[in-house]
Amino acid sequence: MSKALQEQVNRLFEAVKDLHSFEEIKPHCEEFNRWINTHTNYSKASLGTVLSRVGFYKKFKSLELKQGKNADLVNKHDAEGNIVGQTLKHYVLLLCGLDDDDWDERNRTSRVSDRLNLAQEIDPDAYLQVTGELLESNNIHKVTVGLIAATGRRPHEIVARAKFAPIQGENYQVMFSGQGKKRGENPVFPIATLYPATYIIEKLNWFRQQPSTEKLLAEVAREHPQDIEAQNRAIDSRRNGSLNRVVRDYFGGENPVLPIRSGEEQGNCKALRAGYLALATERDCPGSIGSKMLHAARLAGHFVKESPTDQDLRNLLTTLGYSDYYTKKPVAFKDVAEKEKLTSESEKLSSIRLRTVDLEAIRQIQENLEAPNQQSVITKLVETYHHHQDVDKQLHQAKQKLDQLEAQVKQLEKINNQLQQEKNQLKQEKTAMETTAQQPQTVTLNVTELEAWLEKKVLEVVNQVTGGTIASATVATPVKLAPVKEEIDWTAKSDAQVWGSKVQGAAVEKIRRSYLAVCQYNDTVATGDGDRLAITNLALRELSGCNGLQIKDWIEQHKDEVISHNAKYGMENKKDPSNPASYANKGKDIDKILSLINDEFLSGEAYRKARVE
Repeated sequence: MSKALQEQVNRLFEAVKDLHSFEEIKPHCEEFNRWINTHTNYSKASLGTVLSRVGFYKKFKSLELKQGKNADLVNKHDAEGNIVGQTLKHYVLLLCGLDDDDWDERNRTSRVSDRLNLAQEIDPDAYLQVTGELLESNNIHKVTVGLIAATGRRPHEIVARAKFAPIQGENYQVMFSGQGKKRGENPVFPIATLYPATYIIEKLNWFRQQPSTEKLLAEVAREHPQDIEAQNRAIDSRRNGSLNRVVRDYFGGENPVLPIRSGEEQGNCKALRAGYLALATERDCPGSIGSKMLHAARLAGHFVKESPTDQDLRNLLTTLGYSDYYTKKPVAFKDVAEKEKLTSESEKLSSIRLRTVDLEAIRQIQENLEAPNQQSVITKLVETYHHHQDVDKQLHQAKQKLDQLEAQVKQLEKINNQLQQEKNQLKQEKTAMETTAQQPQTVTLNVTELEAWLEKKVLEVVNQVTGGTIASATVATPVKLAPVKEEIDWTAKSDAQVWGSKVQGAAVEKIRRSYLAVCQYNDTVATGDGDRLAITNLALRELSGCNGLQIKDWIEQHKDEVISHNAKYGMENKKDPSNPASYANKGKDIDKILSLINDEFLSGEAYRKARVE
């Protein structure tokens, strides 16, 4: 839906940007409002945010405003409602979107106050231990969460924007640039790190060099070549699911490292940002409450002036929204001495000089392999060397085995000759017995019994030589090994890739994303006026396009989450609330809601394809 809204905003802007009368501008605004009312279902709480996201207010504030031509004077009020001045506003901003009363209603919230009244204690030792485990991982999603927990940065800042530079004489601080949500500004300021700065810089560099990270950044750059804010939103959208799962698995649970914040669901990166601010401030700023607030605001980047004025201190209200955690225990300076030593060794190795001809060869190999950098080529060469070493070792072992087998074959040939001699001797004895006249009766030997006896003797001798046990008349059947299936991380795939695949793993991911999309719609877009959608088998089947039996199994596995979400908005079956299979959506425009969820939260890939298929 945001793409369609973006097109409507662009169309409105192009239509009125050169108009200079209220009568000319008004019809275009009425047409825009008609489209909003008939094609969207945004609440007052979300409409302003969505319009801001697509650049609605920014576009019309950029025009040259002329009173009586394309703009009019409006009163400005203080917090008590007193008129403190006037400002020019474009007619479009007066006729479209939210009016002053709507903005007042939208901003009338007690969420921050509720959080501060329900402040919760965290254990710094447990927080630092979990953070360290994540940083040590080779999983990019775990390392991302570890970096967020250790630096308090936003997900898209860690993935794409953040740059950490060492500060001379400071072991637990870095100079940070690349802050999001600054709209053209690029502040540079020091921030604390909960692990040594050199280690944090090393882990961020490692993360950025991973192929999946480079691929993600290239994709969002192609999709939004000139819009950094749109790139940031796309990064958050693609990585939020996988990162939030890591947060739930490592910081949540029955005894969470980070308790659930008021007004939030368990398991998101905002909680890490709040936890970081509490621990970093407690560790580095032992002063008064006011100085602690100022220190936390600087760490969060809510303002970065060396000498803020009283007017600037209003930004502390934003910091208050992250100030609901506290600790009574001292916060340690976590050490990773062994890792720092390894880093020092790697720096020495990186200084090794190469001959020009060798460097040219590496460049050629990089081009042939389509490798991202020369470091990955060297890694590949080292892996190839070790592979050849393993192959040589296996060949040597195979030759030894072959020599042993040849020796056993010669021994068997010798035994076979002996047995043949014994067989010939037995035949001679049989012949002699049959022809001897003094024999009182004829002795007849059964050939079958003789062959069985010979076979038994051969097996006894062979088993003695080889040390094994060979069964008579037994043919060994070679064991067929099933091919190893490649594990696919579907959480890292785009919506188009997931819905374009038919494999089992993709089906489970379709169902999971459809469930999250319904939850996000109910939490952020739906108004509660009969437009919320219960999570049912039918709703998930329509969105995901998957088999009803698969969805039934998935709902059963996530029964508690489904029941909890439906119950939160009173959509459970009152007679049988513990049975999610009995939930239903009645009296609602299901098609319209599903279409909205698909366009807004599933990139337009889900519901449309489900209907076509």
